Amino acid sequence: MKPQTSNQQFSVKKSLTLYFIASAFLIFEMAVQVSPSVMTTQLMQHLQMSVFGLGIMSGCYFYSYTAMQIPSGILLDRFNPRFVMVSAILTCVLGCVLLGSASTMLMACFARLLMGFGSAFAFVSVLVVTADLFSSRHFAVMTGMTQMLAALGAMSGQLPVHFLVTTLGWRNTLFVFAIIGTVIATLVFYFLHYKRIDTHTLLNNNINIKAILRNKQTWFVAIYACLLWAPMSAFTSLWGVPFLKNIDHLSAANAAFFCSLMWIGLAIASPLLGFLSTRAHNRKLFLILSAGLGLFCFSIILFFKLKGLMLAALLFLAGAACSGQALSFTVVKENNHRSVAASAIAFNNMAVVISGALFQPFVGWLLNETGNYRLSLSIVLIAYLLGFLMAVFGITETALKRQVERQ
Repeated sequence: MKPQTSNQQFSVKKSLTLYFIASAFLIFEMAVQVSPSVMTTQLMQHLQMSVFGLGIMSGCYFYSYTAMQIPSGILLDRFNPRFVMVSAILTCVLGCVLLGSASTMLMACFARLLMGFGSAFAFVSVLVVTADLFSSRHFAVMTGMTQMLAALGAMSGQLPVHFLVTTLGWRNTLFVFAIIGTVIATLVFYFLHYKRIDTHTLLNNNINIKAILRNKQTWFVAIYACLLWAPMSAFTSLWGVPFLKNIDHLSAANAAFFCSLMWIGLAIASPLLGFLSTRAHNRKLFLILSAGLGLFCFSIILFFKLKGLMLAALLFLAGAACSGQALSFTVVKENNHRSVAASAIAFNNMAVVISGALFQPFVGWLLNETGNYRLSLSIVLIAYLLGFLMAVFGITETALKRQVERQ
């Protein structure tokens, strides 16, 4: 007798409830991630750090976050997500407590390592729970919703954190984070109950992480995801504001607002792209369209002086084009065995994280060497182009379309 798949256990309403409980971990992780950016002065003053020291301390989060991507996927493939998630959230909680109590830079760095270690499970956990609770035809839309939550959190998450720091102080804010994290861990532990497919049996069929790495499509999709995230990591998250100030002569406030339109475009387009690709039974086409749209829009942004509605529309569309990165998680899942879905998703997420580590400093180096914003940010345009070529010539259609064609 075949085991019952978990997505048959609950109504859509129940599945959505569990999904949003799991998503609370992602939102919490994002608040933890951005927290140092709104308490920089306090951290430098109380921990006697230089700007360089602050950068190292904050960066410790990303070191452990990146290193734990593949291990997080392996653990989520092998064990019940509820226990893995609770352990990860409590690790973040411990990091918050230690940073809030820190008196030295070394202790602060260790605390940030713990935060990154636990946070590495957040995005992958939500997608694993989504795969468990929803049928395959809903996975792309739910992945898009997850990316929408992440994008909206990245765009607006700093404001409430800033309010807490201003009202309570930086140490108490971190203790509040610890309390919130504990509440989320409790909710996950008590409510995230469901029967999973017997992954241990499946894993005994010689299907493991080696199979993922031997699958060319895993690498092609990961490279695509890395390239399609470059505009968000290199332009929107760091160099977009100075570019718009220098090239389009916007004020700092207006430049920040226009950059935020890329996050809004990404948030809106991610679930939409998942829905459309599912209805069309075609993932590859929408990966191509995403990269092509970004290439077209960013070419105009980069080489023409723009203002007003034209600039706003093009930035919105350039951000929407990056939703191909969200769809890539569905593609990599559908091109790997279900028993290693979490590991495949985690590998893809690692490629996304690496995008920021590669493109942000590379654009900075080019800018330092040339002093030319257009030339330096041409690397983003090249990323769109390479992503387009990867989608056209590297990525094959997923199991979704092949299954439809066999019917």
